[in-house]
This record gives sequence, C-alpha cells and structure tokens, in this order.
Amino acid sequence: MTRLALLLVAAVAAAQKAPLVTDPRPLDRSRPGASHADMLARVTPAVVSVRLALEVAEADLRRVPVPNPRLVRRDPATGKFLVPVTLGSGVVVHPSGVIITNNHVVTAQGQVISRVAMVQFADGRDLRGTLVGADSRTDIAVIKVDAKDLPHVRFADSDQLRVGDVVFAIGNPLDVGLSVSEGIVSGLGRNNLSLRGGPDYQDFIQTSAPINPGNSGGALVDAEGRLVGINTAVRADGAGIGYAVAGNLARFIAESLVERGAVVRGYVGAVGEDVPFADAVRLGASRGQAARITQVSPASPAERGGFREGDLVTAVNGFPIAGWSELRLVISGLRPGTRADFSVLRDGKPLRLSVPIEERPKGY
Repeated sequence: MTRLALLLVAAVAAAQKAPLVTDPRPLDRSRPGASHADMLARVTPAVVSVRLALEVAEADLRRVPVPNPRLVRRDPATGKFLVPVTLGSGVVVHPSGVIITNNHVVTAQGQVISRVAMVQFADGRDLRGTLVGADSRTDIAVIKVDAKDLPHVRFADSDQLRVGDVVFAIGNPLDVGLSVSEGIVSGLGRNNLSLRGGPDYQDFIQTSAPINPGNSGGALVDAEGRLVGINTAVRADGAGIGYAVAGNLARFIAESLVERGAVVRGYVGAVGEDVPFADAVRLGASRGQAARITQVSPASPAERGGFREGDLVTAVNGFPIAGWSELRLVISGLRPGTRADFSVLRDGKPLRLSVPIEERPKGY
C-alpha cells in the first residue's frame, strides 16, 4: 500500500472516531449585510426570459432554421409553432403584463422580423408576448403579455443614484437560467459609447455587476429591490464593465411606447457641443460644465425663445447640464406643448430663457 493510501485510511479512521461538526442554525439574515435573499425573493419573479419568435406552420417547420429545437413551442391559440431567434431578459413593470426589455432583444440584425415573443417566468410559465413598440435610439422595447396580477418591480428615481451604491443585475445570462450578480454603481451618465445597434440617446449606468449575453433587458435593482436600470451591454474587451440604461430614461421611453406606440421627443431646433472644463470656468460656468450652442435653426423654438449661437447652457428646469450629449437627451425628454427654462451664460452674464417645446420631426 502506498504512503498516500495509508494516509487516506488513517484520515477516514480518525473521522469515524471524531465526526465532522455541523452547525444547524439558519443564517441570521437580520444582520446588516448578511443576506439579500428576502429582497431578491420578492424581486426575481418579475424578471423573465424573452425570446423573439417566428410563427411557423407545421408544414414549414423543417424549412426554418431552428437554433435550439428544445425551445420550440406550439402555440395553443393558433396551432402554429413558435421558433425562438433571439435570447434576452425582461422586467415586468406593471401587474397587467407590461414588460421592458432591450430593442436588440426583439430585433434580428436590427430589424423587427416578428411581433411575437416567448416569455418565460421564473415559476416555469410560458406566455405568448406581443411587441408593443421598440426604440432603437435608446435600445428600449416594450412587450405585453395577457395576464393579471403579475409580480412586478417598482421604479426608483435613478437620478438619485450615487457611485458606490450597491446594485444587483438580474437576468438569464448565457441561457443558464435566472441568475443574480452583485456589484456597485461605478459611474453615472455614461454616453458616447460605441455599442451594438448604436443607440444615439445614451444615459448609461456603469456597474461592476457582471452583465453577460442573455442579461440584456434584465433588471438592475438597488438594495431595496427597486428598478434603477435596464441591463444592456458589457465592454467588448472583457474588462468586466457593464452598462444599463438609466431607469428614468427607460421609464420615459416605455410610457411613450405604451401610450402612443412610438416615442415622442421634445425639440427646440438647436445644435451644440461640449465645452472643455477650463473654457467653461473662464466663461463663467462655476461647475466647469456646460453645452455651447453652435447652431440655431431659423424660426425654430430656440430662436423664438431667444437663443443665440455661442450661448452656454448650464441647466434646464434647474437640472445641471454636463455637456451637449446630456442637453440633447434632456431636451428629448421634454413634453411637446410645454415650455422649459434654460439657464444660459451669454458674454459671462447669466440669463434665463423660456423656450417652447415642439415635437421632434421624424428623422431628426
């Protein structure tokens, strides 16, 4: 018998004489930081798997590429087969079955090829979903399932987030099933990111919580289980940096899609640029942040409201502006038919301009 075998025999004999000790007490989850299980048990039932699906008659099923045959389902309402072509997650935000997800979860090669989605809940239920609307410019989409009293999550005010806040990313990463990862808010107001699908209205929360393929469209929640973002992307270089569409932006887009079937954005008819910190301070912006107006369209709301080229915008309705991307995003969220107060610096002097908001023309 080898020396290793002798040691193993001796260890087994010792264990029989002195049994391993077990502590049967349940974890004291009331201790701060000991567990988030209770919160997650309340929230995770509202996070679903979402797959865009083609409706295929049985006679045509053999002629359609089927990436994963085990996921094909027969729709009892139509008798046709549902063939999934995408994979992602979604968040139920209303008990009547309103689900927010990403635009890239419900499109293939950037196109909506079906308005049918397969929605699977954590309890195993499979429901047919209908695409209400999608917005490629923010990468947000809304699906509706026909159900009542569904578990759902509440929104938090994502503008109140701070770097260092604990967050949880919930979704179906890599199709392994409902999963949760923990991290913190690593950055706020991220924009000008080169992401798949190229959303050009960007307000991203950067997080250290791992976000993998399949997590897209899932929930980013705070320590109280409130929705603060929609998981969207991870840096392609594998650096462990994840991004989620800020909850306030996602909510605005979702409400517009539900109410109108399309996104109605505000418009003033001005174009701008970022201002370097030193220049902004020199020109009177105490925070060193502003957007410079470089073009004012003739007869536009901006011109009627008194804007001139060279004006520095520092705030809108009291909300501080960090640069042109943020100003453009804020304007897009203003309701047409209202007026907005713009805090402006002109030749170093502060001004307040009341500007009418119109609906953004198509293609603008």
